[in-house]
Amino acid sequence: MWSILIVLSALAGVVCGWIIPGRRSVAWGAAVPWLGMLAWLLFNEYLVPSQGGGASMWPIAQLVAGTVAAAVGLLAAAVARAARAKLRASA
Repeated sequence: MWSILIVLSALAGVVCGWIIPGRRSVAWGAAVPWLGMLAWLLFNEYLVPSQGGGASMWPIAQLVAGTVAAAVGLLAAAVARAARAKLRASA
């Protein structure tokens, strides 16, 4: 499960870092995976039928997994932004 989260967050970060110009690309690279994780958790919480009782743990999952997703996306966006700048400088 963690590998899926990390790979998709890195992919979203690279896309944001490559497409969005300026320093905003790094912020979007962190925000998009975090919001994607939130959307997935809320989808599972409210739209998928419940399979048992118990307390809802989605806020804790968002705190932990959302932070990991945002950190991975931020790093991937920063690397992609630097690579894009280096390619443009050499061209």
